[in-house]
Amino acid sequence: MTTKRWHGGELRWNSDSQEWSVLASGRAPRPHVLTRTECPFCPGPGEDTPAETWRLAGVDGGWRVRAVRNRYALSDGHEVVIESPSHDWDPATATTSEVVDVLSAWQARHLALRVDAAQVAVFRSHGRAAGISLSHPHSQVAGLPVLSSATRRELEIARDHHSTYRRSLARDILASELNIGTRIVFADDEVIAFSPFAPRADCEVRFTLRKPDADFAAAPRSGVEAVARCLRAVLSALRTAFGDPAYNLVLRTAPSGYEDAPFLAWSLQLLPRFDIAAGLELATGIPVVTVSPDQAAARLRTRVAAAVTP
Repeated sequence: MTTKRWHGGELRWNSDSQEWSVLASGRAPRPHVLTRTECPFCPGPGEDTPAETWRLAGVDGGWRVRAVRNRYALSDGHEVVIESPSHDWDPATATTSEVVDVLSAWQARHLALRVDAAQVAVFRSHGRAAGISLSHPHSQVAGLPVLSSATRRELEIARDHHSTYRRSLARDILASELNIGTRIVFADDEVIAFSPFAPRADCEVRFTLRKPDADFAAAPRSGVEAVARCLRAVLSALRTAFGDPAYNLVLRTAPSGYEDAPFLAWSLQLLPRFDIAAGLELATGIPVVTVSPDQAAARLRTRVAAAVTP
């Protein structure tokens, strides 16, 4: 049995699955969906956060986005990105520049935390079914001391594909989706959003640049702006088409040491949470979806065009 000490808990190696499990009893007392009057993230007399690690300044000495240490951290490098001073802010109804601010915060904190991490997880949760503990808009950035089995597997697959074909797997998938066309949600000269052929959730959407590199933290400002514009529009379309479902938004980017790997490409993965995992998913790990990606893309596509505005 293999264990590693970790801030707030312990990592244990599962020999059957070849995966790490996290034991973190210190996270049990974290709050759940507090009201605005109780919110520690709202500016004002009730504000109560751990030490600030980064901020994007606003007017009159205020802030637009700030990062703080996570009070219920999974690691020493586990932070919360508070995405807006407004308790009701939402990227689906925000301006593109506001979403750019959040993505820029992700870049900055990913770059800072990966120095002492094997990989950095960046994710955003929306709605109780997605696992939020506070309703104030926020995302999380967590540096991990090990690679997950999923990350190791993805590295192996991408490396093998590149070794065999001398092409990036991500770019080959993107070329195939563009050629077929029916699963494209939005595409312009810079960014593409599509529903993958084999989704992991109903109405899953992937966001990527037309010429993606491995490292999200190194993405140019123009690329971040393009993704922000597209992300805001797709989230708005998801809300109007499917009634504002819970979702998880996950950054998929190169782990530490692979930032220049020619076989990797970063992307954002949007996973709506319409249902909880049922027996087959838990027994086999195989996702079950009820909406075909072609149907999901068509339904979103009709609403995205009107939402792609600054």
